[in-house]
Formats: sequence, C-alpha cells, structure tokens
Amino acid sequence: SPVRLFFNVDPGSSQVKTIVVKNHGNSTNSFLLSVTDFTINSEGQREYAPANSHKRSISNWMTISPTFFEIAPNGEQQVSVSVQPPVDEFGSRWGIINVCTAIKKITFEANKSLTGMTVSPRILVDVFQTSQGAGQLNAKIDQLREIKSDDSTKRMFTALVTNNSDVIVQCKSYLILSNMTTGQETIYPAKTFESYPKHTLRVSFDLPTNIEKGTYALAAILDYGSASTLEGTQIVIEY
Repeated sequence: SPVRLFFNVDPGSSQVKTIVVKNHGNSTNSFLLSVTDFTINSEGQREYAPANSHKRSISNWMTISPTFFEIAPNGEQQVSVSVQPPVDEFGSRWGIINVCTAIKKITFEANKSLTGMTVSPRILVDVFQTSQGAGQLNAKIDQLREIKSDDSTKRMFTALVTNNSDVIVQCKSYLILSNMTTGQETIYPAKTFESYPKHTLRVSFDLPTNIEKGTYALAAILDYGSASTLEGTQIVIEY
C-alpha cells in the first residue's frame, strides 16, 4: 500500500514533512519525483490524472525538494515536502508523489548518439491536507437496497454514503438486523473507508443466508466522527 503523508496546516501557513528514499540495489540509481492527481469514482476506485487536473488537487500548494537525485548502493536521500494553502482556502486537498527510478538509455538516429532518460514506477506517496479549522462534518447514508448475490451463502446489499462537508471524512458503517417479532438484534462487523468531499460512494454489505425465518428490520448505520450524530437508513426484509 502507498506511503501516506497527512498535513493539517492552516491557510496562509506552511508545514514541512520529510520522506526518505533508499536505494536497496547494488548500483547507483537516479530518482525522479513528480506529482499526479486522483479522484474517487462512485465505486470507490481511483481514477488518475495529471497534476492540477481537478479543483481538489494539492499540486499548486506543494513544494518538493529535491526532485531529481542519485543514490549510491544502500544509500538514502531525504526529500522535503512542504504544503502552504492560500489564505482562506480551507477544506481537503490531495495528490500523489511518484518516486521513480530514472534509467539512462541510448538511442541512435542518423549516425548520432542521443542520450535520454526513461522512468519506471517505484513508490507512490499519497499526500493529504486538511486544515484544523476546516468546519463541521456532514455526511449521510441512504438508499439501502438488496442486490443480486453471486454467492449462495450470502445476501448482498448496497447503500449510498454522501459526504456533504468540505473535508475527507473517516467513516465506519455497519448493519443491524432486528427480528421484528422477538426484538432480537444482531450487529455485524463494521467496514471502514474514506469519504471524499462532495462525493457519493456506493458501499456494499452482506448477510448470511442461514438466518431464522421471519420479518426483519435491516438498518445500515454510518459513523463519520461527529461527536453527537449517527446516520442511518432502514428497510424491511424477509427470511
């Protein structure tokens, strides 16, 4: 999984963090650092794009030094990453630092030798910025429904989680199944995920099929870190 850097600097100020790039090879390698963006689609998958491609890109706020260097075998290089949001720019921003090996290559054209560089992916560093005064969290969960299951031992459900706030929200969501005759409740293990600003994510759940026959209330609960509020959505199902 990617290395992650979390910044929480206030607008108009700056914050610096350090990453260490190591060369575990047996020869001197050159390294090149660059920045790309990503967004999250409704299924929770990343979609990559060039730096500064969307309004939540951190690229214009971030400075990396150095961006090109050589490391001897078993050596290391410290890289400074600083983030400075403009005044009055609250909310979350994010992006990726690509740490790639740069390999010299020689091509020949018209009897002339041309030396260039080619790069190969090596390390991805996720970078996130959310100022400490970014405002209130606001998220909801709704549209709980059953979907087709390809597993005969499970019933599958989905719900939509919408983040209405301006920051990335750390979410936890789980199912509660209540027998409407006996009142017995079962709480199922929670799944954790990130919800991005002004974004709707489809979250999937499953229940076993070998549950006692009856009529049940099924609730999907969302805990998004608010001090006082849990969100929920409910349907009635039959077993």
